[in-house]
Amino acid sequence: MCDACVPQFNRRALIRGAMIGGVVAATGSLLLPGIAHADDSQSGPTMESASMAEDASSLSAHATTSTKAVAATRDIPAPNANAIAAPPIVTRAQWGADETIRLDNRAYAPIRKLIVHHTASANNPKNPASVVRQVERYHASGRGFSDTGYNFLIDHKGVIYEGRAARRYGVGEVITGEDDTGWGVVGAHAKGYNASSCGVCLIGDFEGVAPTDAALSSLAWLLSWKASRHRIDANGKDDYYDIYGGHHVFANISGHRQVGRTLCPGPRLYSLLPSIRDEVERRIGNWEPLVVDTPGLLRYEWGTLRAPGGAVTATSVSATNPATDTSRTVAATSTGTATTTPAATAAAAATRSTGTRLTGIRVASSTGTVYTAGKARTLGNPGASGIASPVALANAPTGDGYWALGSNGAVAAFGGLAHYGDAAGKGTAVAADIVATPSGAGYWVLLADGGIYPFGDAGYASSPKKAGLGGTARRMIVRPQSDGYWVLMSDGRIRAFGGAKQLGTTSDAGTPVDLAATPSGAGYWVLTESGTVVPFGDAIDKGDLKRSTVTWKKPVAHLVATSAKGYVIVNSEGSMLAFGDAPAYASFGGSGMTATGVALACS
Repeated sequence: MCDACVPQFNRRALIRGAMIGGVVAATGSLLLPGIAHADDSQSGPTMESASMAEDASSLSAHATTSTKAVAATRDIPAPNANAIAAPPIVTRAQWGADETIRLDNRAYAPIRKLIVHHTASANNPKNPASVVRQVERYHASGRGFSDTGYNFLIDHKGVIYEGRAARRYGVGEVITGEDDTGWGVVGAHAKGYNASSCGVCLIGDFEGVAPTDAALSSLAWLLSWKASRHRIDANGKDDYYDIYGGHHVFANISGHRQVGRTLCPGPRLYSLLPSIRDEVERRIGNWEPLVVDTPGLLRYEWGTLRAPGGAVTATSVSATNPATDTSRTVAATSTGTATTTPAATAAAAATRSTGTRLTGIRVASSTGTVYTAGKARTLGNPGASGIASPVALANAPTGDGYWALGSNGAVAAFGGLAHYGDAAGKGTAVAADIVATPSGAGYWVLLADGGIYPFGDAGYASSPKKAGLGGTARRMIVRPQSDGYWVLMSDGRIRAFGGAKQLGTTSDAGTPVDLAATPSGAGYWVLTESGTVVPFGDAIDKGDLKRSTVTWKKPVAHLVATSAKGYVIVNSEGSMLAFGDAPAYASFGGSGMTATGVALACS
């Protein structure tokens, strides 16, 4: 049971005392049989001020502690735009939360850990919502917590319930358990590790029996959504800093027992966590470590819950001295709008104004390894996901993520992108290219025989194979309007389909090897084997390898457009050369690899 935190508090007296600078003795306790005892370590700024909610010297039973210095950041990326879809969640209003017993004080922090619990109550209850209400009453009225300790609860039928209140939501809005910037409301479920974690509790006692398949299915979905939304590596063990600056290392998806002296979430559920982590990784791919400065980022807020759109009607303060600390979250403005860190504000503004931000380039090798340039994140390797011989990459138009195409037509998704299907087994031809739809909710797979297979929201506008054109298809590009595409054939001709116009084909500039569309969809650049780039339509000539002073020993292989006024040429071993306003990235020349696919990396 989650009974690591025994002391009980008269929370209202404590809060009143702490707000005027005093420390009030806390008394009173209530133990409710059959309900897990979650841990309220950050129920509000007053409890932190009084230093009574946590035992700073308490160490968990399994999380390792260390004095090793690990770089932590305050530059937190916005939630992943390509996160998998959220599962349906029953709102607090729908399960009958008693908002009169909830205190209007909250803390928020970036989500980096996912911790699994059980209620240790009866299995398969006839009325699971009543158990959720019982947990709320026990935590808020019995334990003195500010609200329900868990962020989410799941019953034996797989129904997911909203736990601790984070804000108010608009009609049809996803229940995230986060503020409007994507920071999670700090729960009260794992003493010492509540900040920057999300607590998910399964209703039932799993010391002797396992959860139902429905409950496990919903748990995997919920964890996959949260992990992909916040770029959490399911099988990783990222460094973690608690609110006192203590350094710990433990699994990103943990059972409560891994961070506390408890049997929670029960031996039967705990034994399933390795396979659950694997399932989450299968769904969303891998992410690189992101260690956050939790003590420096923790933000407190009290008063009425934020309304849809982020408006606040009370006060928001920083983790330290709200009167002097300007490097972190500051007090709410007179208009009632809370401000976040400058880095977070700038990132959010950039996302809203441009929709995407170029961070680097990914290059796939024939061995199934992805190399990254700039600030691109690896997110995993195709070779480890069943794509032993990748032939192409496709990036999502917004957000961080990509698809890898194997020579057999199989597709693997990385960075939280969905897998919409593949062309494995569709004919005997090898795969040639993969192109994402402008929405990022689908893609086309091109086979060498000219067959084109649409998946997700990709439309179909015929193909070289369907048109009986013959020859071998090499590359494909799509119009941003998603109404047509061009296919480069082995004879050097570029075939147009759907809304794509026939613009022309290189003649005396050499054999085409790749092409890239302009952002308007009214033109394209063609790269030839001689290193020449030939523009068509509204494409602007920004130079090429042929006219530069650079000499490559390896043949050119790929062309990727970064804007309407820039592009990058990549040769067969990953050497890169930028033209126009394209950023210059480090080259992989001399790496010995064979570059088989190139894609932009965005955020």
